[in-house]
Amino acid sequence: MATGSETPTIANMVYASTAVPMGMTGGDWDVGETMKGVLPQAGQFLRRVTLPAAGFINEVVAEARNEIEGKANMAQLRIVQVFIADMDENIPVEKRVLYQGTPKVTDATDQELFFEISIQELMKAHNEMRVKVINKKVKDRTEYLEPARIRDLKMIVTALASF
Repeated sequence: MATGSETPTIANMVYASTAVPMGMTGGDWDVGETMKGVLPQAGQFLRRVTLPAAGFINEVVAEARNEIEGKANMAQLRIVQVFIADMDENIPVEKRVLYQGTPKVTDATDQELFFEISIQELMKAHNEMRVKVINKKVKDRTEYLEPARIRDLKMIVTALASF
């Protein structure tokens, strides 16, 4: 079974999306500085409030963050289709896609979907073809591609519908 370092790049991870701007996902927030970038007037107001009021605001922000993270971690019913591809430019385009799943209803995360696929069988068949492909970057001699590893692949989970 593949380990954490042996998983492909996984794209379109819908469950990781949140309504929190990127700069607001850190640990202890400096609310004044965070809001300063998002809403200038709010940042100026927060720098003027007293320490107890700022503490209350930090508590409210922390509760909102916990609620958002809780919703992001909940299992979500969705219809997905999984694709796994080897993006090496030396491989002909028609042979780059190792796996194209059928649309299915699931509540699994993208990582769980990866483990449902018999990746070892796919890799074996793909690498038999891959080691016969000439590496075009080497000009002075004929060199063939090395077998791909799981981490060299790209997995895309396309969410067709979410409920």
